[in-house]
Order: sequence, then C-alpha cells, then structure tokens
Amino acid sequence: MPGSAHRYTLPTSVGRPDQWSFTWALSDDVAFASCCDFCGQANQRLTYEIRRDSDLRWVCQRCAGRYSFGAMLDQLTLTASDAHVHLNGLTMRIKQQTCHDIIRKAVAGSGDTATLEISLYFDRNLQLSPRHAALLFALLDEVDPGIDKRIFEIQLRSQAHQREYGDLDSAARKLVWPALTPQQQKRITALGFAPRSLSQRGPNSQTRAPHHAALQLPG
Repeated sequence: MPGSAHRYTLPTSVGRPDQWSFTWALSDDVAFASCCDFCGQANQRLTYEIRRDSDLRWVCQRCAGRYSFGAMLDQLTLTASDAHVHLNGLTMRIKQQTCHDIIRKAVAGSGDTATLEISLYFDRNLQLSPRHAALLFALLDEVDPGIDKRIFEIQLRSQAHQREYGDLDSAARKLVWPALTPQQQKRITALGFAPRSLSQRGPNSQTRAPHHAALQLPG
C-alpha cells in the first residue's frame, strides 16, 4: 500500500520484547555489515545488545527505539525517558570515538600539515568540511578501503561549505559524495555541483542506509 510503513515480523524465539533488557553494550560496524536479531534488517552500523536470562541478541536503532526493553543502571530501573537519554549519550560517544580512531589511524606518521589539520578540525566540530573529508577519504582508500564513508558527517549547511564542495575537483567530489545524506545530495545537485558521473542519474542513485540523529524510545 503506497505510503505505508514496512512491517517486520519478529522471530518466534523472541517472545515478548518487554522481557528483554539493555546491557548497554554497543557495536559500531564501520562497514555497515551488521544485521538486527529482531527485525532482520541488514546493512546496520549501530547495534545494541539486549539480554533475556542467558540469551543475548543485538538489535538495530529502529528496534531499540520501538520496543520497551528493560533498562537498569547502577541497580536502578530507568524510565523510558531516562533510558532514551542514556542510550543516546552512549551512541554519540561511540560514534565520535570510532571516527577519532579512524582519523588517527589514517593520518598516523604523516608530516603533511593539511593532513594533520583533519584531526584538529574534527576535534573542534565533530564533523568534516568537504575539503577535509576529501583528504581523509583519499587516505582511507589506501589505509582501509572497507570503511564506509557514511560514518562521517559532512558540513554543508552554510553557503561557504557548499562552495567549498563545488571548488573540489571531480575526483574529490566523487570521494565525498557517498558520505552525504540524501538531502545534502539533492542540495548539491540543485547547485550543479554533483559529480559528473552521478549528476545524470539524480541525487539518490546510490543505495544508502538511513542516518539516525537520535534514538526514539517509547515515552
């Protein structure tokens, strides 16, 4: 039915979702290759460990926000709202730490000033400008091509950053393109800055996993 939400059927072994509780363990898969043990969605970056007695499973952000899992912290039962806040804090920290670690690995041993600026810029902004993203992604293709570039957020809200993207050469634009959200891709295409090989196919020609700004827990 047009416009209807996709429905997922939970495995019978799951039982009642409210019998499961968060362990507060998170996994950050930089290749977007993880799968949810509840709804079965593949191509996940972040998954969250839950427990029922001795059974452990990993669920995606969608399921972590949809179901009322138990939430204990320091022997106290958290409300749905408090669990939301705590899980979002853990999520933001692991995403930032992952990006920090990857940047350090990519620029390790480099004496190039422009390359070293990537780490300083990310430390200040927790995002990358188009220019810094292009420099980093070129390094990553040599150091670890298995890293999905979508783990980084790219600054494109301001006209200055949009022009910065437009000033990149064609190869650099193509490097940064996969890290842009669908909305950013549309904006860049409207400005005439889309990589030449992609502009003929439209801004959403690549399959992308959704970006999640925050978990939406019941409350």
